[in-house]
Amino acid sequence: MTESDQVLADNVDEDVHPEFITFRAVLVLLVATLATASYSFTWNAVSIALPHMKGTFSASTDQITWVMIAYVVGSAMATASVSWFAGRFGRRRMFLFAISGFTLTQFGCAAATTLETEVVWRFVQGMMGAPLIPLTQVIAVNAFPKARYTQATSLWALGFVLANVIAPTVAGYIIDDFGWPAIFFVTIPISTICLTAGYVLIPASPRQSKPMDWVGFLSLILAVGCFQLMISRGERLDWFDSPEIIAELVATIILVHTFIVRTVLATSPFIDRSLFLDWNFVLGQFCVFAVGMSMFIPLMLIPLQLQQLGGYPASEIGALIMARGVGSVISLVFISRVGDKCEPRILMTFGLAITAAGTWMMSQWTPDVRAMDVFAANFVMGIAVGSVWAPMNKLALSRLPKKVQDQGFAVFYLVFDMGNAIGTALIIALFTRHSQIGHALFSEHITPFNRGLQGDDVANGGWDISVVEGLTAIDNEITRQATAVAFNNSYMVLSFVLLSIIPVLLFFRNRPTD
Repeated sequence: MTESDQVLADNVDEDVHPEFITFRAVLVLLVATLATASYSFTWNAVSIALPHMKGTFSASTDQITWVMIAYVVGSAMATASVSWFAGRFGRRRMFLFAISGFTLTQFGCAAATTLETEVVWRFVQGMMGAPLIPLTQVIAVNAFPKARYTQATSLWALGFVLANVIAPTVAGYIIDDFGWPAIFFVTIPISTICLTAGYVLIPASPRQSKPMDWVGFLSLILAVGCFQLMISRGERLDWFDSPEIIAELVATIILVHTFIVRTVLATSPFIDRSLFLDWNFVLGQFCVFAVGMSMFIPLMLIPLQLQQLGGYPASEIGALIMARGVGSVISLVFISRVGDKCEPRILMTFGLAITAAGTWMMSQWTPDVRAMDVFAANFVMGIAVGSVWAPMNKLALSRLPKKVQDQGFAVFYLVFDMGNAIGTALIIALFTRHSQIGHALFSEHITPFNRGLQGDDVANGGWDISVVEGLTAIDNEITRQATAVAFNNSYMVLSFVLLSIIPVLLFFRNRPTD
């Protein structure tokens, strides 16, 4: 059977049995879900490993976050081209290439001995893993009947979330027992299984002979790269006092202008113009950008906070963050059963409000972070994941014509990756600045005239300002308090960003046109 015959047969089956799910479709969904889980595990495991990488590479907080930023930047740049390559070579071949490359980069990340080498390998890993998310979701959705869209999306996302559940705990124990490089080897057997099963089970999709708009393609990925570099290095280089930041801003503006002109005027643009005729799709890009900027940033901040302020070991950090995954599983199982019958805007409003409440709870943490507070906040935010992700997918993507479906999913995740990278860079810049400001403000109160620093009790506690050891102890405590305030402010900003998305949901159309 040829590729076109297979696609025609699939469409006929869907028309005759609009609710029927074949056993092969279940297996295809399982392969897509496992591949997504492998990707998700690595993402979460690295966030747990950041404090240990920080020690290995002798890096500061803003430097070690480049391990995450480089991955997201590579992912964003590669995601832009997923739809073209999937159309040119077929989804199955693209999936097999992506899972193979992602597996090979695990070895490079584990073997890195310097921060620069690790960042380079993480950038390559982001580029190799980028196609997995949009490809596996579109493969899973197309395996199920269109009437089961939300169910397919929720079950696919369940693999992503189940990996979130086990990743923190498993990664914590692996790091404590074998060191952080070992976390990159855990998913290799699963990726190998997905490679073999994907070759056998995933149906071929028709290949398109659409020419590559190289000007549009290069202008887009270079604009993404320049902008991410500007955002990531701005705080360290004092923003627009630096010629490098100004040059990157100018380059970004020129490249974005070039991409827009090509998209509007080119005969065969890199991104199909018809995508932007769908109101829900356009509005969905704002939502997914804001969600990327805010919803998943705590997964990076919490391990750093617990290690720096609370002194928690990696295994305990993983166990506490696992609460987010448990809440997500409960939520997604529920959404997979009732999501197609509920108004997606109501579900998404509920999820955003709950997530904002969770980040607000975190903004009230003291330097002595209690384990129960961490568990409660993460569980609350986990409950919200299913209520946001599946409805947002349905609102933005469910009515796209099949001819632009690959591009729609690719753009969706490109915007998410850009939001995540920009949000990470901005939050780290905010955290760095607020910790410095907090340290300066608190230091102003350390004078011989401060009655709180007078008396034998203070001196016996090690805070004697008349000796070097006492001043050092005071400075350490000031740094600790300023760091706690910086974390609190970061969580508060994330809470406001999440709440700002809710009014936008009113402008989605209930029944977008096909």
